Amino acid sequence: MWTTIILLILFIISFYLDFRQYKNIFLLGLFLISLCAVILFELVIPTMHLSLNINYLLMLNIVYSLIVIVAMLLSLLNLKKKIANDGKFVTNMIVLGYGAFILVNFLILVFKPDIVIKFTNGLLFIYLSILFYYLNLMFITQNIYSWLISGMSKRKKRRYIIVLGAGIIGDKVSPILQARLDKAIKLKKKNLNAIIIVSGGQGPDEIVSEAEAMRNYLVYQGVRAEDIIMEDQSTNTEENLINSYKIMQKEESNPLATIVSNHFHILRASFLAKKLQMNATVTGGSSKYYFYPNAYVREYIAILYMFKKTHIIALIIITILFFGYNMMN
Repeated sequence: MWTTIILLILFIISFYLDFRQYKNIFLLGLFLISLCAVILFELVIPTMHLSLNINYLLMLNIVYSLIVIVAMLLSLLNLKKKIANDGKFVTNMIVLGYGAFILVNFLILVFKPDIVIKFTNGLLFIYLSILFYYLNLMFITQNIYSWLISGMSKRKKRRYIIVLGAGIIGDKVSPILQARLDKAIKLKKKNLNAIIIVSGGQGPDEIVSEAEAMRNYLVYQGVRAEDIIMEDQSTNTEENLINSYKIMQKEESNPLATIVSNHFHILRASFLAKKLQMNATVTGGSSKYYFYPNAYVREYIAILYMFKKTHIIALIIITILFFGYNMMN
């Protein structure tokens, strides 16, 4: 119990100092593991008079994997609609690759094939299970954290609202971009003095820049043109923030901003803002349900790659501790 409380306090302190620290995700993950352990070992097992049994762990694996399989099926059912709206077949198939990874690990855990069990007397099986839970814990924790920081940002009023660009259809905003703009409009209504910066360049297959399409949508929705600044040179998220930051610095020495994207994207945006030393909160607009499976997996992989050194070190430590412990015993 005390371990759980200490981890919660450490997380709150670290979050208060800077919510954009990647270590916050690790602290949140450790807290959630500790909390689940307390609930399981101090509440559920004593109350229900259960005895520890490997079958309970197996049941948890089955429940978790069923959730993943359902998510995969929902993604497949909406794949045609997703591609029609977003037009990117390869990125829309990412969730299937991640689902295949989950499924392979689950099959290993359940059926325990001889080649895995007999090799190194089952140590490989246990090691793979640890890696399985590590990667999936990071996936779950990152997504919980992104919703947490989005909710916290709603309460803060900032001078500038930066809307990150996304794909457009002709000269119209796509559904995913519309969700960001609708979120910006809500923030603007709560803070009438705010300036909206729409950020996004013109791709080779686009007839206007993303910034222009966003500006037109905002004006059509009733936002005054003089309250909108266009940034139409950027080609990716980092450039969105760099160029928008330069625009703000021309007006103020230490500008305060809220970055608006979609829930699945705001975590990476917050880390990039920290890298640029931008004083900014982040918040996300809600997208259509069929965007979420692929988008969350895609962002998860992107963030893993962004902090690849951290995860390599973590996996090395896990490997050393695991095999070191087993060699001594």
